[in-house]
Amino acid sequence: MLSPYLHRPRRRPVRGRRLPVLLLLAFAALLPVAAPAATGREEAPVAPPPTRAAPDPPRVPGLWMPVTGAVVRGFDARAGPYGPGHRGIDIAAPVGATVRAPAAGRIVFAGPVAGTIWVSLVVAPGVRVTLGPLLGPVTAGRVPSRAPLGRVGPGHRVSGPEGTGSGARAADPGKRAGSAQGTTLHLSVRVDGVYVDPLAYLIDRPRARLAPLRAPGGLSDA
Repeated sequence: MLSPYLHRPRRRPVRGRRLPVLLLLAFAALLPVAAPAATGREEAPVAPPPTRAAPDPPRVPGLWMPVTGAVVRGFDARAGPYGPGHRGIDIAAPVGATVRAPAAGRIVFAGPVAGTIWVSLVVAPGVRVTLGPLLGPVTAGRVPSRAPLGRVGPGHRVSGPEGTGSGARAADPGKRAGSAQGTTLHLSVRVDGVYVDPLAYLIDRPRARLAPLRAPGGLSDA
Protein backbone atom coordinates (compact mmCIF):
# COMPACT_ATOMS: atom_id res chain seq x y z
CA MET A 1 0.00 0.00 0.00
CA LEU A 2 1.41 3.25 -1.07
CA SER A 3 1.84 6.14 1.36
CA PRO A 4 -0.57 9.00 0.81
CA TYR A 5 2.30 11.52 1.06
CA LEU A 6 3.77 10.29 -2.22
CA HIS A 7 0.75 11.45 -4.16
CA ARG A 8 0.53 14.99 -2.59
CA PRO A 9 -0.02 17.47 -5.43
CA ARG A 10 2.61 20.15 -6.10
CA ARG A 11 1.75 23.75 -5.38
CA ARG A 12 1.91 26.23 -8.24
CA PRO A 13 4.17 29.29 -7.81
CA VAL A 14 2.33 32.31 -6.65
CA ARG A 15 2.43 35.06 -9.22
CA GLY A 16 2.15 37.68 -6.53
CA ARG A 17 5.81 37.13 -5.47
CA ARG A 18 7.11 38.75 -8.65
CA LEU A 19 5.91 42.18 -7.55
CA PRO A 20 8.35 42.59 -4.60
CA VAL A 21 11.24 41.51 -6.83
CA LEU A 22 10.36 44.07 -9.45
CA LEU A 23 10.06 46.79 -6.84
CA LEU A 24 13.49 45.86 -5.43
CA LEU A 25 15.09 46.10 -8.89
CA ALA A 26 13.47 49.45 -9.57
CA PHE A 27 14.69 50.82 -6.23
CA ALA A 28 18.23 49.61 -6.95
CA ALA A 29 18.18 51.43 -10.30
CA LEU A 30 17.38 54.71 -8.56
CA LEU A 31 20.36 54.47 -6.21
CA PRO A 32 23.36 56.83 -7.05
CA VAL A 33 26.29 55.29 -8.80
CA ALA A 34 29.09 54.41 -6.38
CA ALA A 35 32.18 56.63 -6.45
CA PRO A 36 35.18 55.16 -8.25
CA ALA A 37 37.84 53.55 -6.16
CA ALA A 38 40.58 55.83 -4.82
CA THR A 39 43.72 55.89 -6.90
CA GLY A 40 46.00 57.10 -4.11
CA ARG A 41 46.34 60.59 -5.67
CA GLU A 42 44.96 63.58 -3.82
CA GLU A 43 43.58 66.25 -6.07
CA ALA A 44 44.87 69.74 -5.32
CA PRO A 45 42.19 72.12 -4.08
CA VAL A 46 41.09 74.71 -6.59
CA ALA A 47 42.56 78.08 -5.60
CA PRO A 48 40.14 81.00 -5.48
CA PRO A 49 40.63 83.72 -8.09
CA PRO A 50 43.18 86.35 -7.03
CA THR A 51 41.77 89.56 -5.62
CA ARG A 52 43.38 92.95 -6.08
CA ALA A 53 44.19 94.60 -2.79
CA ALA A 54 43.45 98.28 -2.44
CA PRO A 55 46.58 100.46 -2.56
CA ASP A 56 47.92 101.56 0.79
CA PRO A 57 47.20 105.17 1.68
CA PRO A 58 50.22 107.50 1.61
CA ARG A 59 52.24 107.50 4.82
CA VAL A 60 53.08 111.22 4.74
CA PRO A 61 50.11 113.61 4.81
CA GLY A 62 50.02 116.78 2.76
CA LEU A 63 52.24 119.44 4.34
CA TRP A 64 51.73 123.19 4.38
CA MET A 65 54.63 125.59 4.04
CA PRO A 66 55.64 126.52 7.61
CA VAL A 67 56.60 130.05 6.54
CA THR A 68 56.03 132.24 3.52
CA GLY A 69 59.16 132.30 1.40
CA ALA A 70 61.10 130.75 -1.45
CA VAL A 71 62.85 127.40 -1.26
CA VAL A 72 66.49 128.40 -1.56
CA ARG A 73 68.07 125.01 -1.04
CA GLY A 74 66.59 121.62 -1.79
CA PHE A 75 66.94 118.08 -0.53
CA ASP A 76 70.15 116.20 -1.33
CA ALA A 77 70.30 112.53 -0.30
CA ARG A 78 73.48 111.58 1.52
CA ALA A 79 75.87 109.02 0.03
CA GLY A 80 75.95 106.77 3.08
CA PRO A 81 75.36 107.50 6.77
CA TYR A 82 78.33 109.90 6.98
CA GLY A 83 78.41 111.23 3.43
CA PRO A 84 77.71 114.83 2.42
CA GLY A 85 74.19 115.95 1.63
CA HIS A 86 71.23 118.01 2.77
CA ARG A 87 68.55 116.22 4.78
CA GLY A 88 65.75 118.71 4.14
CA ILE A 89 64.93 122.01 2.47
CA ASP A 90 65.72 125.60 3.44
CA ILE A 91 63.03 128.29 3.12
CA ALA A 92 64.03 131.94 3.06
CA ALA A 93 62.39 133.81 5.94
CA PRO A 94 63.32 136.83 8.09
CA VAL A 95 64.18 136.41 11.76
CA GLY A 96 61.05 136.65 13.88
CA ALA A 97 58.62 135.39 11.21
CA THR A 98 55.87 133.11 12.54
CA VAL A 99 56.48 129.40 11.99
CA ARG A 100 53.35 127.25 11.68
CA ALA A 101 52.80 123.50 11.94
CA PRO A 102 52.90 121.93 8.46
CA ALA A 103 50.29 119.36 9.59
CA ALA A 104 48.39 118.35 12.69
CA GLY A 105 50.48 116.27 15.06
CA ARG A 106 52.09 115.82 18.44
CA ILE A 107 55.30 117.60 19.42
CA VAL A 108 57.81 115.03 20.67
CA PHE A 109 60.84 117.29 20.95
CA ALA A 110 61.33 121.01 21.54
CA GLY A 111 64.71 122.14 22.73
CA PRO A 112 68.22 123.29 21.93
CA VAL A 113 70.43 121.48 19.41
CA ALA A 114 73.95 122.87 18.94
CA GLY A 115 72.91 126.18 20.49
CA THR A 116 69.66 126.68 18.54
CA ILE A 117 66.09 125.57 19.26
CA TRP A 118 64.44 122.91 17.09
CA VAL A 119 60.98 121.32 17.13
CA SER A 120 59.99 117.81 15.98
CA LEU A 121 56.40 116.64 15.69
CA VAL A 122 54.88 113.30 14.66
CA VAL A 123 52.24 113.88 11.96
CA ALA A 124 51.50 110.21 11.15
CA PRO A 125 52.68 106.80 12.41
CA GLY A 126 56.43 106.70 11.78
CA VAL A 127 56.46 110.17 10.16
CA ARG A 128 58.37 112.97 11.91
CA VAL A 129 58.71 116.59 10.77
CA THR A 130 61.52 118.77 12.16
CA LEU A 131 61.76 122.57 11.98
CA GLY A 132 64.42 125.04 13.08
CA PRO A 133 66.04 127.10 14.23
CA LEU A 134 63.30 128.78 16.25
CA LEU A 135 63.07 131.50 18.87
CA GLY A 136 61.49 130.49 22.16
CA PRO A 137 59.09 130.00 23.64
CA VAL A 138 57.78 127.23 21.39
CA THR A 139 54.50 125.34 21.48
CA ALA A 140 54.30 121.94 23.22
CA GLY A 141 51.87 119.02 23.17
CA ARG A 142 49.39 118.28 20.39
CA VAL A 143 48.83 120.99 17.77
CA PRO A 144 46.40 121.37 14.87
CA SER A 145 47.53 122.06 11.34
CA ARG A 146 48.76 125.62 10.72
CA ALA A 147 49.04 126.32 14.46
CA PRO A 148 51.91 128.66 15.46
CA LEU A 149 54.96 126.79 16.71
CA GLY A 150 57.36 129.68 17.29
CA ARG A 151 59.34 132.26 15.34
CA VAL A 152 62.22 131.96 12.92
CA GLY A 153 65.50 132.20 14.77
CA PRO A 154 68.99 133.13 13.59
CA GLY A 155 71.76 130.66 12.98
CA HIS A 156 70.80 128.87 9.76
CA ARG A 157 72.01 130.45 6.54
CA VAL A 158 72.14 129.22 2.98
CA SER A 159 75.63 128.33 1.81
CA GLY A 160 77.09 125.99 -0.74
CA PRO A 161 77.29 125.80 -4.52
CA GLU A 162 74.38 127.15 -6.49
CA GLY A 163 71.83 124.51 -7.47
CA THR A 164 72.62 122.07 -4.65
CA GLY A 165 69.84 119.55 -4.14
CA SER A 166 66.58 118.90 -5.96
CA GLY A 167 64.62 122.05 -6.69
CA ALA A 168 67.27 124.29 -5.20
CA ARG A 169 68.08 127.76 -6.43
CA ALA A 170 70.21 130.54 -5.02
CA ALA A 171 68.43 133.36 -3.22
CA ASP A 172 70.74 135.90 -4.88
CA PRO A 173 72.52 134.56 -7.99
CA GLY A 174 74.81 137.57 -7.93
CA LYS A 175 76.56 136.36 -4.78
CA ARG A 176 79.45 134.00 -5.12
CA ALA A 177 79.02 130.33 -4.23
CA GLY A 178 79.71 129.48 -0.63
CA SER A 179 78.83 132.87 0.80
CA ALA A 180 76.05 133.43 3.32
CA GLN A 181 72.75 134.19 1.58
CA GLY A 182 70.34 135.17 4.36
CA THR A 183 68.39 133.56 7.21
CA THR A 184 66.35 130.46 6.44
CA LEU A 185 64.07 127.95 8.15
CA HIS A 186 65.06 124.30 7.76
CA LEU A 187 62.32 121.68 7.20
CA SER A 188 63.02 117.95 7.18
CA VAL A 189 60.78 114.85 6.99
CA ARG A 190 61.67 111.38 8.22
CA VAL A 191 59.71 108.20 7.45
CA ASP A 192 60.66 105.32 9.75
CA GLY A 193 63.93 107.11 10.47
CA VAL A 194 64.83 107.70 6.80
CA TYR A 195 65.00 111.27 5.48
CA VAL A 196 62.84 111.96 2.41
CA ASP A 197 62.40 115.00 0.18
CA PRO A 198 59.77 117.33 1.73
CA LEU A 199 59.05 118.95 -1.64
CA ALA A 200 57.10 115.86 -2.70
CA TYR A 201 54.54 116.48 0.06
CA LEU A 202 54.14 120.28 0.09
CA ILE A 203 50.64 121.20 -1.07
CA ASP A 204 50.89 125.01 -1.19
CA ARG A 205 54.34 125.58 -2.65
CA PRO A 206 54.21 127.92 -5.70
CA ARG A 207 54.79 126.03 -8.93
CA ALA A 208 56.89 127.27 -11.83
CA ARG A 209 54.96 128.72 -14.77
CA LEU A 210 56.16 129.09 -18.34
CA ALA A 211 56.06 132.62 -19.77
CA PRO A 212 55.25 133.15 -23.47
CA LEU A 213 58.20 134.10 -25.69
CA ARG A 214 58.06 137.36 -27.63
CA ALA A 215 60.21 136.00 -30.44
CA PRO A 216 61.44 132.59 -31.64
CA GLY A 217 64.38 131.36 -29.63
CA GLY A 218 63.57 133.67 -26.73
CA LEU A 219 65.20 136.71 -28.30
CA SER A 220 63.97 140.15 -27.21
CA ASP A 221 62.24 142.57 -29.51
CA ALA A 222 65.10 145.07 -29.23
